[in-house]
Amino acid sequence: MSYINNRTVHDLRHGGAGLLSAILADVVMAKMRAEQVESSTGGALISGSRDTIISGVSIDSRTLHPGDLFFAIRGAHNDGHRYIELALSKGALGVVVDRRYEVPQGFSAEKILLRVEDTHKALKDLASDIRRQWKGSLVAISGSMGKTTAKEFAAQVLQTEYSVYRSPGNYNNLFGLPLAIFGLSPDDHIGIFEMAMSAPGEIAEMCRIAGPAIGIITNVAPVHLAFFSSIEEIAKAKAELADGLPPGGILIYNLDDPRVRGIGNRFPGDKISFGLAADAAVRAFDLEVTGLQETRFQLSCSGMTRRAAIPLAGAHFVMNALPAVALGSHYHLSLEQIVESLRFLHQAPSRGQILRFREGFTVIDDSYNSNPQALMSMLKTFFKLPGCQRRILVAGEMLELGNTSESLHYECGRFAAKCGADIVVAVQGAARELARGAVDAGLPKSQVHFFTEINPAIDFVTRNVQTGDLLLVKGSRGVQLERVIQTLRSDHGEQIH
Repeated sequence: MSYINNRTVHDLRHGGAGLLSAILADVVMAKMRAEQVESSTGGALISGSRDTIISGVSIDSRTLHPGDLFFAIRGAHNDGHRYIELALSKGALGVVVDRRYEVPQGFSAEKILLRVEDTHKALKDLASDIRRQWKGSLVAISGSMGKTTAKEFAAQVLQTEYSVYRSPGNYNNLFGLPLAIFGLSPDDHIGIFEMAMSAPGEIAEMCRIAGPAIGIITNVAPVHLAFFSSIEEIAKAKAELADGLPPGGILIYNLDDPRVRGIGNRFPGDKISFGLAADAAVRAFDLEVTGLQETRFQLSCSGMTRRAAIPLAGAHFVMNALPAVALGSHYHLSLEQIVESLRFLHQAPSRGQILRFREGFTVIDDSYNSNPQALMSMLKTFFKLPGCQRRILVAGEMLELGNTSESLHYECGRFAAKCGADIVVAVQGAARELARGAVDAGLPKSQVHFFTEINPAIDFVTRNVQTGDLLLVKGSRGVQLERVIQTLRSDHGEQIH
C-alpha cells in the first residue's frame, strides 16, 4: 500500500515527517546487510559476514565510495570483473561476481564475495526488493523528449508539500534505474523516476523493478529510429509504461500527441490528460511568451481556471509543466499552491538555460541532447523573440535517427532559415544536411558553416560572437556541444545573477 493515499500520512504535511521515519526505518539503505543482498539476489556468500552493513551500491569503480558493494557487470564493451581489485583498493566492502569469475588466491576473508548467476540481473533483483520495502508513492516518466525537465518540474511543485526524491542525472536505463532506486530514503514521500529505452521490453522491465503507481507519458517522436522500424514501434515501446501500471494505477498522458492519446484511450484505469487541447483535463491556453524568461497562460484544472506563468520561454516548457500540475492536483495541492510554485520553476543544466554575457550577447544552452521535433520547437520560440541583432543556431548532429537522419536534418535546416536564423553553424556528420537545408531555404552560403569536428566549430563561434547576438546551442550528447558553452564561459565574461 502506498502511504501517499493514506489520510494519516497526508496529515504529516502539517505535523512533520517524524512518524514516517519510524514507519519506514527498516528500509534505510545504510542499514542494508549482506544477508539481504544474498537473499534478494539468490546468490551464495563465499566470504565475508552476513552482518556486514552496506552503505551503497556501485557498478563503476571510478565513482565508487568506501563502504559500497561493487557489482561486477559484464557489458558489451567492458567487463566489471576486470576492476574488482581496483574497487576493493578504493574501499569497497565487497563484490558481487558471476560464476565465470575465478576467485584469486589471497582474496580477503573479511571482504564480501557474493557469487550469482548474472550480476546485472542480481542488481535489478536487489533494487526491486528495496523498492518493494519502500512504502512511498513512485512516479515513472517516459517519452521521447522532455523527461528530465518534466521530472524536475514535478519535483519542484510537489516539494512545496512533500519530501520528494528524483532519479539523478540520466539514471534512466536498466543500469541507472536500479542504482537510482538505492537512493530512496524512508523520509521520501514520493519518488520520481525517468524511464528511457532503446529496445522493446526495456520499459516493461523497468516497471517490474520500480513498480510505479503513476505513469507519465510526455510524447512520442522520431528519436530512436536507429533501433526501431517506425515511430509506431516507438509508441508501442512507450506504451509499456501504461501496461506496467498496477490495478489502481494512474496514467497521466499528453492528449495533444496523437500516439500518446491512443495509449491513453486504450488504458483501462484512472487517467489524467494534459495539453493545449480544449478537452484536456489539465489544460493551458492563451499562451503568451513575453520574453526569454517568461511565458504566461491560462491554466485549467479540476474545473477551475487561474492565470499562471512560468519563468521560461515557450510552449514546450508549459507542456513539461502540465504533468506537474496534474501530479500536484492528484496529491491534494490546491490550484493556488500549484500556480505559485510554477513561478519558481527552473530547468536542469544544459536544457534550455539562459546565459547572459557581459559582452552583450545571450546564449540558450540546450546542449544536453537534441532531436528534430525539440529543435524545431526551440527555434519557433526563441528566434521569434525581439530584441536581438543576430540569431545564431549552433546545431550538432542529431544521433540515432536511422535511415531518416539526412532528411530530418535537412528539414531542420530549412526550418531554421524560415524561422529567421541569421547564421547557422552545423557540426558533425548528418548536420551537413542541416546546413544544406538552410541554404536551400534562402540563407546565404556565407552565413552557413559546416564543421566535421567540434574544435573548429568552437573556435569559429567564440571568435565571431558579438554584442546583440542570440545563440541557440543544441545537439546530441555525442557531439559534445557543451564544450562550446564551456569555452564561451572561459573566454567571455558570463553575468552571474
